[in-house]
This record gives sequence, C-alpha cells and structure tokens, in this order.
Amino acid sequence: MLQSYITRKSLLASATCAALLLVGGCASNGDLEKVRAMAMQAQQTADQANQTANMANQKADQAVNTANQANQTAAETNEKLNRMFKKTMMK
Repeated sequence: MLQSYITRKSLLASATCAALLLVGGCASNGDLEKVRAMAMQAQQTADQANQTANMANQKADQAVNTANQANQTAAETNEKLNRMFKKTMMK
C-alpha cells in the first residue's frame, strides 16, 4: 500500500515536471521578460517593506528607551516623595 502511494506520487511528480517543461518550452522571450520584470518589481517591493520594517523597529526601540527613562524618573520621584513624607511624619 505504501509502495503504491509512493509510486503514484512519483508518477504525479514526473507528469507535473513534464507538463512544466512543455509549457516552459512554449514561452516566448516576451513572456520571460514580463516574468523578469514582475520578479524585479516584487523584489523592490520586498526591499521597501524590509526598509520600512527596519525603520519601525528603530522607532520602537526609541520608544522603549523613552519609556524606560520615564519609568526611572518616576521611580526616583516616588522615592523622594517617600523620604519627604517620612521626614514630615518624624517632626
């Protein structure tokens, strides 16, 4: 049963390859140029998306740094207020 499954898959793969070769053999230079142009455009779009993602990542890193600084400032202010409160309570 497994062997017949493998045989069927092999035949299907062979038939698919043969069909692609036949279709590929019929493609004209104009068709190939269109495909190349589409591939180049897709690559340019991918490059632009990658650049945009990198810029967004940098902005996110800046936001994290700003948030960390704000958190540190808030913690320092809270500590100062606690010390002032304790001094007031001791008087």
